[in-house]
Amino acid sequence: MSRDIPEVVGVWILRSLQLENPETGQRIDAYGPNPRGVLILHPDGRMAAVITPRDQAVPITEADKVAAFQNLVAYSGRYRLDPPDLFVTMVDVSWFQPWIGTEQPRTHKISGDTLDIITPPTRTSFAKGLWTGTLSWVREGSAAAHGPSTGG
Repeated sequence: MSRDIPEVVGVWILRSLQLENPETGQRIDAYGPNPRGVLILHPDGRMAAVITPRDQAVPITEADKVAAFQNLVAYSGRYRLDPPDLFVTMVDVSWFQPWIGTEQPRTHKISGDTLDIITPPTRTSFAKGLWTGTLSWVREGSAAAHGPSTGG
């Protein structure tokens, strides 16, 4: 664990999740303009994250249930911070079975009560091609966390 873990430790509320195509510059709000999400970073090195769209219909049909599952991100594991800005999770629980047992590297940037986590370019179910995701979080309890996009 690196020396800056105390800075990232805490509960973070998702403010936005934006995908960008690095070739075209196109951007999309993958979970809508106000997604729901919470990221818990424990001081002993465990993380847990859950992300969903804000507006979800109650699933009635099997197709609705499949769509709800496809619009979910939920995983947990041990995390570490590697200098200068790498955030790596060793996934041991996941809604997406292929992640179990893998390391999921991201870059991160923290500024006050804002934490941005950036994914490497990857394929996504939201659009064709490779996309980089930027997840912008605010510390729970901060003034910024009391806007319309709070996780609850």
